[in-house]
Amino acid sequence: MQQLMRRGSNALGLVFIFFLFISINACVPSKRFVYFNTLKEDTTYPAKIVMGGTTQFTDPTIQPNDILSITIQTLAQNETNAPVEAAANPGVDQLSGFLVDRDGFVDLQPIGQIKVMGLTTAQAREAIRVKLMPLYKDPVVRVRIVNFEVRVLGDVNRPGVVNIPSEKATVLDVLALSGDLQPTAKRDNILLARTEGDKTTFVRLDLTKPDIFTNPYFYVKQRDYIYVEPGNFKRQSSDNSFLRYVSYGTSLLGVVSFLYLTKIIK
Repeated sequence: MQQLMRRGSNALGLVFIFFLFISINACVPSKRFVYFNTLKEDTTYPAKIVMGGTTQFTDPTIQPNDILSITIQTLAQNETNAPVEAAANPGVDQLSGFLVDRDGFVDLQPIGQIKVMGLTTAQAREAIRVKLMPLYKDPVVRVRIVNFEVRVLGDVNRPGVVNIPSEKATVLDVLALSGDLQPTAKRDNILLARTEGDKTTFVRLDLTKPDIFTNPYFYVKQRDYIYVEPGNFKRQSSDNSFLRYVSYGTSLLGVVSFLYLTKIIK
């Protein structure tokens, strides 16, 4: 009788250890889901320190294949008594604007081709205004990048192409426009890829630490790629082989437990 009780207690112990192991692995630390989790609850930064420690924003420069919205108006009216407005190049991906060619020029009538590659929109606006001054009195020029897009891939709620309405946007802005990260996403390993000329730079960003605000890649540029890596649980749950092995292991454990309990009962 004592031997039977001893075997029964051993079996219960094995079952308890098994479920304890499952429970431990099922528990996910809350820090994995919390942004800036190294901040203390009572942490407060004076405004001057926050501004001084934040990455300095630099205006994006115009690159080949950018599409520019260019509008020209003057105080002096033309023959039709309407503002002078630049006409868009026809058939440019259904976006109204001027396509920057591979050499960095846009064809802007009536001044012809003007090179804007490498210029900020403010610099391009001034360059166009100078060219127009002999033709119009006090021309007012507006320039904006129409296809300021960032591509977001991976474990977010709405992956895809994010159109940025402003030239000043951060990684957090882009992720917010993508519906934020999934609970299973890795928040400490965000990959940003940026191509400038013939060079592509890959950067890892950690959203769990507040020093992301001081990262030089905190502000995005047009045609950046952001990839959010899924966590191990999501990768494993989508892996058929992993699920198959778990099923085999569970079945094997059930058979072993059944045989062991049958032996105890006998």
